[in-house]
Formats: sequence, C-alpha cells, structure tokens
Amino acid sequence: MYLYFTYRHNKSFGNVLLKAFLAGASGVVVLVLAEFLSSILGLNELRSLKRLLFFSFITIAGSAELGKFIFLRYYIIPKNEVDKPLHGITFSIMSALGFSTLALLLFVINPFGTSSVFPATLYAFVFVPANIMFSVIMGFFVGMSKFLKTRFVFSLTGLLGAAFFHGIFNFCMITQDFKLLSLFSFGSTVIVFILGMKAAFTEPDQS
Repeated sequence: MYLYFTYRHNKSFGNVLLKAFLAGASGVVVLVLAEFLSSILGLNELRSLKRLLFFSFITIAGSAELGKFIFLRYYIIPKNEVDKPLHGITFSIMSALGFSTLALLLFVINPFGTSSVFPATLYAFVFVPANIMFSVIMGFFVGMSKFLKTRFVFSLTGLLGAAFFHGIFNFCMITQDFKLLSLFSFGSTVIVFILGMKAAFTEPDQS
C-alpha cells in the first residue's frame, strides 16, 4: 500500500522504492551461497557452542546482512531521492521486505532439501518483523553516512550492528531460548524506536 500510494504521487521516489525491494531480494544470493559453502565445509553441523555461534552470526546473519548492505549502500543510497537520513531507513526497510519475501519463500519451499535448525512455524512468523528491525539499524547508519565525512565508519557500523542483532536473533531461535528472545525483542524495539526518531528529526547540513 505504501509503495502504491507513493508511486501514485511521486513516481521517481516510488521507482527507487521498487528498486530497493528488488535489490533486497537479489541479496538472498549471498545468503544462499554462504549456506551452500557452509554445508560443503561441514560447518552446519552444530556440535559445539563455537559452531553454533559461527553459524548464527557469520553464516546466516553476516551473509544475510551483507547481501542487503551491498545493494543498499552502493546502489540505493547514492541516488538523489535519498536526501535525508530518514530515507535511509525507508529504503532499507523496503530492501528488507524484498529480502524477506524471497528468503522466506526459499525457507518454506526448501529447494535444497536441507534440514532446518529453526522452529519452522515460529520462524516463519517472526522472520519478517525481525528483518525490519535489523533494517532500521542498518538504514539509520548507512543513511547517515551519506551526509557525513566519516562514511566508511558509519556504513561499517550499520552492517556490523545489523549482523550482530541478527546473530542474536538466530541464536535465540536455534536454542529456542524464548525468554532471551523476548528480552531481545523488547530491547531491539526500544533501540529501533530511538534510531527512527533520531533520523526523523535530523536534517542534513545543506552547506
């Protein structure tokens, strides 16, 4: 609905929103490749805490956020339509929706016949809102980087921050530690709200 009404009144902005959605979907390639390599190397066998942490934070979270980051940072953010920090969050969320759409579809269809380490039903329900939260974190820092001299630092912070939160989410899901997941969800929501408000009230220096 947001895309429809935006495109209806501002085709240029709507086109970038659509491109962000498709770019996010394209980022799934990085996740699939990482899972494939991890499977070949036997890193998907979660026999120890180190393997579990590596799988949660690197194989899944790192590759997923890297896939979204590459297209967002180097294809979407440089566009003229991104003229305020809040737009970084807007396009990041749209990118996350594109990513989630294809990733969740692959998770349900399971074309590679891999056994899931996540509780399937719960994962399917919380995967999209979780990715939206990660996208706000990434979008805030990557969006801010366009208007600051320390672009690399802010961009890297956005990538690592999103991957860190995504990794904690994966760890909670795999271990089925729902108390920790609840605390994590509450804390993440507060942080996302603060970042959103900060971006909304931040105007780029026109000089």
